[in-house]
Amino acid sequence: MENKEKKAFSVKEFFKSTAFKCIAVLLAIALVCGILLTFCNDLFEVTDEERLNRTLSKIYGQSVETEDALKDGMTLEFDNGEINSAYLVKDDGNYLVNASGTGGYYGSVACWVVVEISDNSLSGIRSVIVDKADNASEFTNRISEDNLEYFADSFDGEEEFTVSDWQGDSLHGGATPQFTMTAIVNAVNTAVEFVRSQLLGEVTEPDPFEGFEYTYYIDTKNTKVTLGEDNSTINYTIVTKNYGQAQPFTIAVTVGADKKIATYSITENGSTGDTFIGNMHPDILDNGKMFITKDAAAILEMFKTATGEDGEFVKNDLVDETLASGASTPSDGAGYSNFLCVYAALFAASNYDNAYVMALENSIANTYYIDMENTKVTLSEDGSTINYTIVTKNYGQAQPFTIAVTVGADKKIATYSITENGSTGDTFIGNMHPDILDNGKMFITKDAAAILEMFKTATGEDGEFVKNDLVDETLASGASTPSDGAGYSNFLCVYAALFAASNYDTYSKIAAIEQQKLNAQMSEIYGEEITVETVSLDGFTTTVENGTVNTVYKVVGTDNYIVNATGTGGFSNGTVTAWIVVKTAGGAVTEIGNMIIESNVGQSYMDRLDQNDLDYFKGVSVNGDFTVEGWQNDTLHGGATIEYTMTAIVNSVNAAKNFVTANLLTEGGENA
Repeated sequence: MENKEKKAFSVKEFFKSTAFKCIAVLLAIALVCGILLTFCNDLFEVTDEERLNRTLSKIYGQSVETEDALKDGMTLEFDNGEINSAYLVKDDGNYLVNASGTGGYYGSVACWVVVEISDNSLSGIRSVIVDKADNASEFTNRISEDNLEYFADSFDGEEEFTVSDWQGDSLHGGATPQFTMTAIVNAVNTAVEFVRSQLLGEVTEPDPFEGFEYTYYIDTKNTKVTLGEDNSTINYTIVTKNYGQAQPFTIAVTVGADKKIATYSITENGSTGDTFIGNMHPDILDNGKMFITKDAAAILEMFKTATGEDGEFVKNDLVDETLASGASTPSDGAGYSNFLCVYAALFAASNYDNAYVMALENSIANTYYIDMENTKVTLSEDGSTINYTIVTKNYGQAQPFTIAVTVGADKKIATYSITENGSTGDTFIGNMHPDILDNGKMFITKDAAAILEMFKTATGEDGEFVKNDLVDETLASGASTPSDGAGYSNFLCVYAALFAASNYDTYSKIAAIEQQKLNAQMSEIYGEEITVETVSLDGFTTTVENGTVNTVYKVVGTDNYIVNATGTGGFSNGTVTAWIVVKTAGGAVTEIGNMIIESNVGQSYMDRLDQNDLDYFKGVSVNGDFTVEGWQNDTLHGGATIEYTMTAIVNSVNAAKNFVTANLLTEGGENA
C-alpha cells in the first residue's frame, strides 16, 4: 500500500475552504441580526413609564399619560386607611389613587379610585376598582362592578361614604362581606381625603375633639355632644370605629355634673346577628347596667395596662375575661363588641369638662350670618362684661362688617361701634339707618328679647332670619331712599346685636372655664397657685433678636410675667419653644423663675437634657444675656449638635427676658 504524506496546514488554503465560507456566512448573519435586534430594541422598547401608563389606562378606561403625584412631606396615613400610590392624569387633571382601607376581614382592602377634578376642586368619583385584599379575597367577588358604581352615583361632595348607606339586597350575608365593604368604603374615603388635603391643599377642619382623652376607637367626625336641659348634664351620641369583627356602634350616654354615667343606651349595635350579639355581656345590653353611676376612675378599673402598639387599650386588656371574649360562649366577635361599649363609657366619663365647653360652644345662638372663625370674644378683667369683636358674613350686596359690642351683666348691650362698614361708599352707607350708624343707638340698653321684637317669624330656607323678616321696613330697605343694599347692611348690624345679646351667659361660662384651665396650667409652670391675665401683643414687635415671643401672661398681684417664646439657632436651623417665668422688680428683670420646654423643631438631642439641666436658668440673678458657654458643664457637651440645641434654648429665654424689658417695664417699675 502506498503511503500518502499529510499536507501541511495552509492559512491561504483555509480561507479558500468551504468550512471558512460557512463560518463567514454565519458570522455575517449573526452580525446583521445583532444590528437589527439593537435597532428593533431601540425602536420598540417599552419603558417603565409606558408600561405603567398602559396599566393605569386599563384602570382608567382609556389611554392616558400620567405622572407621579406623591411628593416628600405629604401625609399618607389617615384614620381609616393609607395611600399606596397616586398619579395625575395629564390629559384631564384627574387623579388615580391607590388607597388601602382598614376594617376588612382580618386585613385591609386596596382600591384604585379615579377622582375627578374641576376648577381645582374635587367634583366627583369616576370609578372604583378593587385592587387586592388581605385575607379577604374570597369575599370581594360578592361585590360587582355595578355595586361599586354606588360611589360615583352617590358622591355629593360633602358627606363621607358609609357602609350602611351602601348596603342593599345583594350586599349582605353576615359579618365577613360587611367587613370587606367597610374596608372598601374606608379606602375610598381615604383617597378622597388625601386628594383634598394633600393634592388640592384644602384646609381640613381641625378635629373638634382634640384634647379629649380616649379617642382612639371613637369616630370623632360623627360623635356629637349637647348640653342637657338642666345646663349641666352632657348628652353624648358616640359613634365608635370598627374594631376586629365588630362594626361601629352608636351609643347614647349622659354624664351628670358629678362626672358619673347617668344613662347608657346602644342605639345601633355593631355586632352581627345572633352569632355575636347573643354573646355580648348582658350587663352591657341591659342599658349599660355595668356603667351606671360609674365615673372614669371606676371604669378604668375594668382595664389592665394598655398593651396596644400605639399605647392604647385593646380588648385583651379588659380585666373580665367574659368581656374580652364573650359573656356566654367565648367569641372574639363579642369580645370586640364588648370592648367598644366599655371604651365608649370610658370616653364619655373621662371628658366631662372638655365636653361641657364643647356643648356650650354648640349652644351659641344666632350664628347664621356670623363669621365665627374671625369673631373674637373676651371677658372683662372684673368678669362682668363680655367684649365682642364681631365679623359678619357677606349678605346680598353687603360685604362683611366688623362690629365692636359690649354686653354687661344685665345682658343688655352697653356699647356698639361699627369699625369696618361692609356697605359700599355713599350709595349704600348713606341709606343705612341713622340709629345704627350713630354708635348703634337703637341697640343700647336692649337685651336679646327686645332685639328679637325687631323680627317677624324667620322665613329663610334653613330656618334663619332674612332681611325681609325685619319688622321696620326702613331697616329692610333703607332709611332714606329705599335701597336693597342698605337693607342688607342694616340687617347684618341688627343680627350682630342679636348675636351679642343672646350669648352672654354662654360666653361667660366658656370664659370662666377657659380661665380656670389657663390658671391651672400657668400655676404648674409658675410653681404655685396663681391667677393670670392675658397681655395684648398688639402694637408690640414680637420678633426679638434670635427669637419670637408668642404669648404673654401677667401674674395678677405681682410684677411677674409668664412668656411663651421660640428660640432660633438650633440644630439644622431648628427651634425650641418654651414657657419662661420672668420676674421683675424696680423696673428691671431680676431673675428667671422657671423654664419649661414646650416643643421643638428638629432637635434630636433634647433627650440629653432634663429639667435639672434647665434649672440652670432658675433663680439666677440676671446680668445681661445668658450664653451657651455659661451653661455648659461636664454633662452638657458632645460636639456641635447638642450645642446648637442649647443655643436655641438660650435664645428662647433671652427673647422672653428682653421682650419684657423692652416693652412691659419702665423706669421705676411701672408697667408700660
